[in-house]
Amino acid sequence: MRRDQLSRLATRRQQYTNEHYQRARSLLRPGQPPIPAADCDEQRKFEADLFYQLLASDSDFTAYPLGIRSVSPQPDTIELVVESAQRVKRLLSYLLPCYEPGGEVHGVPGLRIKQWTTRGVELHLAGQRTSAWLTGPHREVWRSAENEGLKHLAELGWKVLWRGSEDWSTEEITFEHQWNTGEWARQFRAGAWSASGLLRRLGAFHTLTAADAVTGYKGLPINGYEGSGPVRWCLDIIHRAGTRRVKQDLIDAITDAEFGLPVSPARHLDAIYPPESMENWIRLEDEARTGLIELRFTTFTYEQLQLSTCDPDYQAIAEAVERRVHSASRRLGPY
Repeated sequence: MRRDQLSRLATRRQQYTNEHYQRARSLLRPGQPPIPAADCDEQRKFEADLFYQLLASDSDFTAYPLGIRSVSPQPDTIELVVESAQRVKRLLSYLLPCYEPGGEVHGVPGLRIKQWTTRGVELHLAGQRTSAWLTGPHREVWRSAENEGLKHLAELGWKVLWRGSEDWSTEEITFEHQWNTGEWARQFRAGAWSASGLLRRLGAFHTLTAADAVTGYKGLPINGYEGSGPVRWCLDIIHRAGTRRVKQDLIDAITDAEFGLPVSPARHLDAIYPPESMENWIRLEDEARTGLIELRFTTFTYEQLQLSTCDPDYQAIAEAVERRVHSASRRLGPY
Protein backbone atom coordinates (compact mmCIF):
# COMPACT_ATOMS: atom_id res chain seq x y z
CA MET A 1 0.00 0.00 0.00
CA ARG A 2 1.47 3.37 -1.00
CA ARG A 3 2.55 5.78 1.73
CA ASP A 4 0.19 8.56 0.63
CA GLN A 5 -2.71 6.11 0.52
CA LEU A 6 -1.87 4.83 4.00
CA SER A 7 -1.77 8.38 5.30
CA ARG A 8 -5.17 9.20 3.78
CA LEU A 9 -6.79 6.06 5.17
CA ALA A 10 -5.29 6.51 8.65
CA THR A 11 -6.38 10.16 8.83
CA ARG A 12 -9.88 9.29 7.73
CA ARG A 13 -10.07 6.34 10.11
CA GLN A 14 -9.19 8.72 12.96
CA GLN A 15 -12.44 10.60 12.31
CA TYR A 16 -14.39 7.45 13.11
CA THR A 17 -12.34 6.05 15.99
CA ASN A 18 -10.62 9.09 17.55
CA GLU A 19 -7.42 7.00 17.73
CA HIS A 20 -3.97 8.54 17.59
CA TYR A 21 -2.70 8.70 14.02
CA GLN A 22 0.06 6.10 14.48
CA ARG A 23 -2.36 3.68 16.12
CA ALA A 24 -4.88 4.08 13.28
CA ARG A 25 -2.14 3.60 10.69
CA SER A 26 -0.67 0.52 12.39
CA LEU A 27 -4.02 -1.30 12.29
CA LEU A 28 -4.61 -0.86 8.53
CA ARG A 29 -4.23 -4.14 6.65
CA PRO A 30 -3.99 -4.76 2.88
CA GLY A 31 -7.18 -6.30 1.53
CA GLN A 32 -9.22 -5.30 4.60
CA PRO A 33 -11.67 -2.40 4.94
CA PRO A 34 -10.12 0.53 6.84
CA ILE A 35 -12.66 -0.11 9.60
CA PRO A 36 -13.15 -3.88 9.56
CA ALA A 37 -16.37 -5.53 10.63
CA ALA A 38 -16.36 -8.14 13.38
CA ASP A 39 -15.30 -11.38 11.71
CA CYS A 40 -17.96 -13.75 13.10
CA ASP A 41 -21.54 -13.77 14.38
CA GLU A 42 -20.41 -14.39 17.98
CA GLN A 43 -18.16 -11.32 18.00
CA ARG A 44 -20.88 -9.14 16.41
CA LYS A 45 -23.44 -10.25 18.99
CA PHE A 46 -20.92 -9.73 21.79
CA GLU A 47 -20.20 -6.18 20.64
CA ALA A 48 -23.94 -5.48 20.35
CA ASP A 49 -24.31 -6.56 23.99
CA LEU A 50 -21.42 -4.27 24.94
CA PHE A 51 -23.02 -1.36 23.07
CA TYR A 52 -26.34 -1.99 24.82
CA GLN A 53 -24.65 -1.88 28.24
CA LEU A 54 -22.62 1.20 27.30
CA LEU A 55 -25.89 3.01 26.60
CA ALA A 56 -27.62 1.66 29.69
CA SER A 57 -24.76 2.63 32.01
CA ASP A 58 -24.30 6.13 30.63
CA SER A 59 -26.02 8.27 33.28
CA ASP A 60 -23.16 10.69 34.06
CA PHE A 61 -22.09 13.64 31.94
CA THR A 62 -18.93 12.56 30.11
CA ALA A 63 -16.31 14.36 28.04
CA TYR A 64 -16.52 11.76 25.26
CA PRO A 65 -19.54 9.93 23.80
CA LEU A 66 -20.67 7.29 26.31
CA GLY A 67 -17.47 7.90 28.27
CA ILE A 68 -15.25 6.26 25.62
CA ARG A 69 -12.25 8.32 24.53
CA SER A 70 -11.47 6.22 21.45
CA VAL A 71 -12.02 2.79 19.90
CA SER A 72 -9.62 0.50 18.03
CA PRO A 73 -11.55 -2.11 16.01
CA GLN A 74 -9.87 -5.21 14.59
CA PRO A 75 -11.61 -8.17 12.94
CA ASP A 76 -11.45 -10.42 16.01
CA THR A 77 -11.49 -7.87 18.85
CA ILE A 78 -12.12 -4.25 19.78
CA GLU A 79 -10.43 -1.92 22.25
CA LEU A 80 -12.44 0.70 24.14
CA VAL A 81 -10.36 3.43 25.80
CA VAL A 82 -12.42 4.51 28.82
CA GLU A 83 -12.09 8.16 29.81
CA SER A 84 -12.06 8.06 33.62
CA ALA A 85 -12.04 5.99 36.81
CA GLN A 86 -15.66 7.02 37.46
CA ARG A 87 -16.73 5.62 34.10
CA VAL A 88 -14.75 2.41 34.76
CA LYS A 89 -16.69 1.72 37.96
CA ARG A 90 -20.10 2.23 36.45
CA LEU A 91 -19.31 0.33 33.25
CA LEU A 92 -17.97 -2.74 35.05
CA SER A 93 -21.01 -2.76 37.34
CA TYR A 94 -23.21 -3.10 34.24
CA LEU A 95 -21.05 -5.61 32.38
CA LEU A 96 -19.89 -8.18 34.95
CA PRO A 97 -22.65 -10.73 35.61
CA CYS A 98 -24.15 -11.44 39.02
CA TYR A 99 -27.27 -13.18 40.28
CA GLU A 100 -29.94 -11.64 42.47
CA PRO A 101 -31.43 -14.53 44.49
CA GLY A 102 -35.03 -15.09 43.49
CA GLY A 103 -34.61 -12.48 40.79
CA GLU A 104 -32.48 -12.40 37.68
CA VAL A 105 -29.01 -12.23 36.21
CA HIS A 106 -27.66 -8.70 35.97
CA GLY A 107 -24.90 -7.81 33.53
CA VAL A 108 -23.93 -9.79 30.43
CA PRO A 109 -24.56 -13.53 30.96
CA GLY A 110 -21.43 -15.59 30.32
CA LEU A 111 -19.06 -12.61 30.45
CA ARG A 112 -15.68 -13.43 31.96
CA ILE A 113 -12.39 -11.64 32.52
CA LYS A 114 -9.92 -13.37 30.22
CA GLN A 115 -6.79 -11.59 31.38
CA TRP A 116 -5.38 -8.60 33.25
CA THR A 117 -2.32 -6.90 31.75
CA THR A 118 -0.52 -3.58 32.09
CA ARG A 119 -2.57 -2.56 29.05
CA GLY A 120 -5.94 -3.13 30.70
CA VAL A 121 -8.49 -5.93 30.96
CA GLU A 122 -9.68 -8.31 28.24
CA LEU A 123 -13.26 -9.58 28.40
CA HIS A 124 -14.86 -12.47 26.52
CA LEU A 125 -17.88 -14.75 26.60
CA ALA A 126 -17.24 -18.18 28.06
CA GLY A 127 -17.05 -20.87 25.39
CA GLN A 128 -17.12 -18.38 22.50
CA ARG A 129 -14.48 -16.82 20.24
CA THR A 130 -15.03 -13.27 21.44
CA SER A 131 -12.81 -10.48 22.72
CA ALA A 132 -12.97 -6.87 23.91
CA TRP A 133 -10.25 -4.84 25.60
CA LEU A 134 -11.07 -2.12 28.12
CA THR A 135 -8.13 0.24 28.58
CA GLY A 136 -7.40 3.84 29.52
CA PRO A 137 -7.01 4.28 33.29
CA HIS A 138 -4.20 2.53 35.16
CA ARG A 139 -4.57 -1.20 35.83
CA GLU A 140 -5.09 -0.54 39.54
CA VAL A 141 -8.21 1.48 38.71
CA TRP A 142 -9.75 -1.59 37.09
CA ARG A 143 -8.74 -3.82 40.02
CA SER A 144 -10.17 -1.35 42.49
CA ALA A 145 -13.45 -1.10 40.57
CA GLU A 146 -13.80 -4.90 40.53
CA ASN A 147 -13.07 -5.12 44.26
CA GLU A 148 -15.65 -2.43 45.01
CA GLY A 149 -18.16 -4.40 42.98
CA LEU A 150 -17.37 -7.60 44.89
CA LYS A 151 -17.82 -5.81 48.21
CA HIS A 152 -21.13 -4.27 47.14
CA LEU A 153 -22.51 -7.63 45.95
CA ALA A 154 -21.47 -9.28 49.22
CA GLU A 155 -23.41 -6.63 51.14
CA LEU A 156 -26.49 -7.29 48.96
CA GLY A 157 -26.15 -11.04 49.28
CA TRP A 158 -25.98 -11.50 45.51
CA LYS A 159 -23.91 -14.19 43.78
CA VAL A 160 -20.81 -13.25 41.75
CA LEU A 161 -20.82 -15.08 38.41
CA TRP A 162 -17.78 -13.77 36.57
CA ARG A 163 -15.24 -15.36 38.92
CA GLY A 164 -14.44 -19.01 39.44
CA SER A 165 -15.66 -21.40 36.79
CA GLU A 166 -15.00 -20.52 33.15
CA ASP A 167 -18.23 -22.33 32.23
CA TRP A 168 -21.64 -20.69 32.24
CA SER A 169 -23.34 -20.96 35.63
CA THR A 170 -26.68 -22.67 36.14
CA GLU A 171 -28.21 -19.24 36.81
CA GLU A 172 -26.87 -17.83 33.55
CA ILE A 173 -28.03 -20.81 31.49
CA THR A 174 -31.51 -20.65 33.02
CA PHE A 175 -31.75 -16.90 32.48
CA GLU A 176 -30.51 -17.20 28.89
CA HIS A 177 -33.11 -19.85 28.03
CA GLN A 178 -35.89 -17.89 29.70
CA TRP A 179 -35.19 -14.42 28.31
CA ASN A 180 -32.74 -14.57 25.41
CA THR A 181 -34.43 -17.00 23.04
CA GLY A 182 -37.35 -16.64 20.66
CA GLU A 183 -38.30 -13.81 18.31
CA TRP A 184 -36.68 -10.95 20.25
CA ALA A 185 -33.37 -12.79 20.45
CA ARG A 186 -33.54 -13.56 16.72
CA GLN A 187 -34.24 -9.90 15.96
CA PHE A 188 -31.33 -8.74 18.13
CA ARG A 189 -28.89 -11.21 16.56
CA ALA A 190 -30.00 -10.33 13.00
CA GLY A 191 -29.39 -6.64 13.67
CA ALA A 192 -26.26 -7.05 15.81
CA TRP A 193 -24.11 -5.72 12.95
CA SER A 194 -25.65 -2.26 13.40
CA ALA A 195 -24.72 -1.95 17.08
CA SER A 196 -21.30 -3.48 16.46
CA GLY A 197 -20.78 -1.11 13.55
CA LEU A 198 -21.75 1.94 15.61
CA LEU A 199 -19.45 0.85 18.43
CA ARG A 200 -16.57 0.53 15.94
CA ARG A 201 -17.25 4.10 14.76
CA LEU A 202 -18.09 5.69 18.10
CA GLY A 203 -15.36 8.31 17.76
CA ALA A 204 -17.27 9.99 14.93
CA PHE A 205 -19.82 11.29 17.45
CA HIS A 206 -16.96 13.27 19.00
CA THR A 207 -14.85 14.30 16.01
CA LEU A 208 -17.69 15.19 13.63
CA THR A 209 -20.15 16.88 15.99
CA ALA A 210 -20.08 19.61 18.60
CA ALA A 211 -22.48 17.66 20.81
CA ASP A 212 -22.32 18.25 24.55
CA ALA A 213 -23.68 14.76 25.20
CA VAL A 214 -24.55 11.59 23.32
CA THR A 215 -27.03 9.25 24.97
CA GLY A 216 -29.29 6.52 23.72
CA TYR A 217 -31.18 3.29 24.22
CA LYS A 218 -32.53 0.26 22.38
CA GLY A 219 -35.97 1.36 21.20
CA LEU A 220 -39.25 -0.48 20.82
CA PRO A 221 -40.51 -1.52 17.36
CA ILE A 222 -42.26 1.08 15.20
CA ASN A 223 -44.91 0.82 12.51
CA GLY A 224 -44.03 0.11 8.90
CA TYR A 225 -42.14 -3.17 9.28
CA GLU A 226 -43.13 -6.81 9.16
CA GLY A 227 -43.10 -8.80 12.38
CA SER A 228 -40.93 -7.36 15.12
CA GLY A 229 -39.06 -5.27 12.54
CA PRO A 230 -35.40 -4.23 12.82
CA VAL A 231 -33.49 -3.78 16.06
CA ARG A 232 -33.75 -0.03 16.69
CA TRP A 233 -30.99 2.07 18.22
CA CYS A 234 -32.09 5.55 19.32
CA LEU A 235 -29.19 7.98 19.73
CA ASP A 236 -29.69 11.50 21.08
CA ILE A 237 -27.00 13.92 19.88
CA ILE A 238 -27.55 16.77 22.32
CA HIS A 239 -26.28 20.29 21.74
CA ARG A 240 -26.33 23.34 23.96
CA ALA A 241 -28.43 26.17 22.51
CA GLY A 242 -26.24 28.31 20.26
CA THR A 243 -23.82 25.52 19.44
CA ARG A 244 -23.35 24.71 15.79
CA ARG A 245 -24.92 21.42 14.70
CA VAL A 246 -22.98 19.39 12.17
CA LYS A 247 -25.77 17.01 11.29
CA GLN A 248 -24.92 16.24 7.68
CA ASP A 249 -21.26 15.50 8.39
CA LEU A 250 -22.22 12.69 10.78
CA ILE A 251 -24.87 11.30 8.44
CA ASP A 252 -22.43 11.34 5.52
CA ALA A 253 -19.83 9.56 7.64
CA ILE A 254 -22.18 6.78 8.75
CA THR A 255 -23.45 6.20 5.20
CA ASP A 256 -20.01 6.50 3.53
CA ALA A 257 -19.37 3.63 1.12
CA GLU A 258 -15.77 3.04 2.25
CA PHE A 259 -15.77 3.86 5.97
CA GLY A 260 -19.42 3.77 6.99
CA LEU A 261 -22.19 1.20 7.36
CA PRO A 262 -24.43 -0.29 4.65
CA VAL A 263 -27.34 2.01 5.49
CA SER A 264 -29.32 4.75 3.80
CA PRO A 265 -32.23 7.00 4.88
CA ALA A 266 -35.24 4.91 5.86
CA ARG A 267 -38.12 4.87 3.43
CA HIS A 268 -40.58 6.10 6.04
CA LEU A 269 -40.61 8.06 9.30
CA ASP A 270 -43.26 6.72 11.63
CA ALA A 271 -44.39 9.73 13.66
CA ILE A 272 -44.30 8.22 17.14
CA TYR A 273 -43.89 11.72 18.59
CA PRO A 274 -45.32 15.11 17.56
CA PRO A 275 -43.87 16.00 14.13
CA GLU A 276 -42.29 19.22 15.40
CA SER A 277 -40.19 17.26 17.90
CA MET A 278 -38.90 14.99 15.10
CA GLU A 279 -37.80 17.80 12.78
CA ASN A 280 -34.10 17.04 13.28
CA TRP A 281 -34.34 13.26 13.35
CA ILE A 282 -33.11 10.90 10.70
CA ARG A 283 -33.47 7.14 10.49
CA LEU A 284 -30.97 4.96 8.64
CA GLU A 285 -31.62 1.33 7.71
CA ASP A 286 -30.06 -1.48 5.71
CA GLU A 287 -31.61 -2.97 2.60
CA ALA A 288 -32.75 -6.10 4.43
CA ARG A 289 -34.27 -3.89 7.18
CA THR A 290 -32.66 -5.73 10.09
CA GLY A 291 -31.08 -2.69 11.76
CA LEU A 292 -32.46 0.82 12.28
CA ILE A 293 -30.27 3.70 13.49
CA GLU A 294 -32.27 6.67 14.74
CA LEU A 295 -30.21 9.87 15.04
CA ARG A 296 -31.94 12.62 17.04
CA PHE A 297 -30.25 16.01 16.94
CA THR A 298 -31.61 17.97 19.89
CA THR A 299 -30.90 21.16 21.82
CA PHE A 300 -31.01 21.95 25.53
CA THR A 301 -30.55 25.08 27.62
CA TYR A 302 -29.30 25.73 31.14
CA GLU A 303 -32.91 26.45 32.08
CA GLN A 304 -33.77 22.86 31.19
CA LEU A 305 -30.95 21.63 33.39
CA GLN A 306 -32.28 23.74 36.25
CA LEU A 307 -35.62 21.93 36.13
CA SER A 308 -33.91 19.24 38.21
CA THR A 309 -32.23 21.40 40.82
CA CYS A 310 -32.84 18.66 43.37
CA ASP A 311 -30.01 16.73 41.71
CA PRO A 312 -26.72 17.92 43.28
CA ASP A 313 -24.80 16.82 40.20
CA TYR A 314 -26.41 19.39 37.91
CA GLN A 315 -24.01 22.22 38.79
CA ALA A 316 -21.09 19.95 37.90
CA ILE A 317 -22.89 19.01 34.68
CA ALA A 318 -23.41 22.65 33.74
CA GLU A 319 -19.75 23.42 34.37
CA ALA A 320 -18.71 20.43 32.29
CA VAL A 321 -21.01 21.59 29.48
CA GLU A 322 -19.31 24.97 29.53
CA ARG A 323 -15.88 23.38 29.17
CA ARG A 324 -17.06 21.18 26.29
CA VAL A 325 -18.65 24.14 24.49
CA HIS A 326 -15.31 25.95 24.47
CA SER A 327 -13.54 22.79 23.30
CA ALA A 328 -16.08 22.15 20.54
CA SER A 329 -15.95 25.74 19.30
CA ARG A 330 -12.21 25.45 18.86
CA ARG A 331 -12.63 22.22 16.84
CA LEU A 332 -15.52 23.26 14.62
CA GLY A 333 -15.77 27.03 14.74
CA PRO A 334 -18.89 29.20 15.11
CA TYR A 335 -22.02 29.11 12.97
